[in-house]
Amino acid sequence: MSNTNVPTLQWGDTGPLLPEEHDILNGVIEDFQTAFNNKLNFYNAQGDFLLSTPQGQLATSMAAIISDRNRLLAYYVNQVDPSYAMGRMQDGIGRIYFIERIGAQNTTVVGVCSGKVGVQIGIGTLVQDRSGNIYAAKETYVIGDNGTVDVTFVCQTSGPIVCPEHDLQMYQMIAGWDSVDNPNPGIIGRNVESQQQFEQRRRQSVAQNSVNSVDSVMAALLNLVDDHHDPICQDAYVTENSTGEAIVKGNVLLQPHSIYVCVAALNSIENQQAIAKAIWSKKPPGCAMNGDTTVVIEDDSGLYSTPPTYSMTYQYAHNISLKFNVVMARPQFMPNDAVNQIKQAVYAAFTGADRSKRPRIGSQVLASDFYPAIQNIGTWTRIISVQIGRNGGDGASVQMNINEMPVLTQDDITVTFNG
Repeated sequence: MSNTNVPTLQWGDTGPLLPEEHDILNGVIEDFQTAFNNKLNFYNAQGDFLLSTPQGQLATSMAAIISDRNRLLAYYVNQVDPSYAMGRMQDGIGRIYFIERIGAQNTTVVGVCSGKVGVQIGIGTLVQDRSGNIYAAKETYVIGDNGTVDVTFVCQTSGPIVCPEHDLQMYQMIAGWDSVDNPNPGIIGRNVESQQQFEQRRRQSVAQNSVNSVDSVMAALLNLVDDHHDPICQDAYVTENSTGEAIVKGNVLLQPHSIYVCVAALNSIENQQAIAKAIWSKKPPGCAMNGDTTVVIEDDSGLYSTPPTYSMTYQYAHNISLKFNVVMARPQFMPNDAVNQIKQAVYAAFTGADRSKRPRIGSQVLASDFYPAIQNIGTWTRIISVQIGRNGGDGASVQMNINEMPVLTQDDITVTFNG
């Protein structure tokens, strides 16, 4: 076995300890000198390293190879830690918990289509919003006896596309179909789930194989997908009242011995059934429920000749529009679209488009969380203050109630340059 003067990688309680690069280079030089009987010159009379010499090039190249090998090993050691894993390694950890990374999602919105009874609105039928984005019908729908039908439309552009309420309009004409309107805003899409977002969901999903706990209900909802394998719930919040008296949690009144489920999801008939069945499959038996939506489901386990039915009650989160007020110092040189760049950066951080964690139901939204997004735009960005609020950007944070989902549009971001 040959000996070397190159320091080796050591293992400590916190993981691998990498030798310094200058120590690796010195070890390689000593190995070369040993092999060539100290006949190689690596330094001149002034002690400067002779990089341009053949031996200097070989020594530095070999030291760089060893250093890169050490870093690569340390990187893969860290990849077995869920807090640091990314990419293919993170996907593998996710599969241990039977979860997959969420791909890019399209904004979905329920449009109330009015017209002649019996008229069919086929799958792929197109509408558009006032910004020009095109949406296609997810399934085939038939206008009912009341002259309307709720149609789920999917934006044809993936990512966080905003569709405000009453924003849909006709794009494709069908005989007997008169109008379309969305009384509620759409569920905003998202980009491919980032490392931070996936890890956050994994932590919340580890209880999905259990039952009879709030964590198991939460995990079931967060991993719920439709027939197209698209996630149904953008977010969920689950809590309980185990006492014999009604209590208030997060500004919501909870009945005695009850469970409370709040979801941020598209309120469509197919989604209602999926959400209700997910809750029923995990909740403790016999407990009371809270919320503003009650869905009747049927036990489809096949254990009964006449399946029993159950009423599941939960709540859809109220979308709460937040306001941002960003005050910047005016730089000497500033791009013409500086205001738009800052608005886009804040919006991207809020929606997770820049791979940040998105604000959630019941979360505290801190104005300081958006400093990095603005500062990363360029060296010309000098922040004086960022404030946030419900009715106006006037505070350092906003606390969402457990029945509230924070939402944001770029129109709700005000940017001012002082000086």
